[in-house]
Amino acid sequence: IIELFLHARRQVKLAAPTGRAARRLAETAKLQAETIHRLLSFQPHLGRFARDAAHPIEADLLIVDEASMLDVPLAASLLEAVEAGTCLLLVGDEDQLPSVGPGNVLGDLIAAGAMPLVRLTEVFRQASASLIVTNAHRINRGQMPELKPPEDGGQTDFYFIEREDPASVVEAIKTLAGG
Repeated sequence: IIELFLHARRQVKLAAPTGRAARRLAETAKLQAETIHRLLSFQPHLGRFARDAAHPIEADLLIVDEASMLDVPLAASLLEAVEAGTCLLLVGDEDQLPSVGPGNVLGDLIAAGAMPLVRLTEVFRQASASLIVTNAHRINRGQMPELKPPEDGGQTDFYFIEREDPASVVEAIKTLAGG
């Protein structure tokens, strides 16, 4: 999509809710990406964004990655600053990290069915035999994850460690984190 817009000499902007996500997006797309706050020119001394309907984002295509992390106030500010005629592409996974602030913007947009939606079904981050992938699919179908270790005693990428009381949970986390 980016290559098509660039080939047509159209302006493309990339953004994400966090600096880390923006860096990953820039590496993947081989194009500059920034945080949504930077894209909207956040003015900390005023507590508001410089970009809005009167001063919109200048782009023919705006791609926002990690859209599951958008909260309602940030999404409202972003949408207000998107000029009529700009293509907005939200990329995200409704099963990923939710927003820290109020709302479930991506999930609600998907549930509303008011816009075109493409669902990717192939997992690239883990092997196809990964218990992470298997259990993610099971959870999404409303099934319990597979909690037993491999029968051959080998390594796995998914572990369930049960503890009865909060103090033992904290100790288990400290042990696993190496502290």
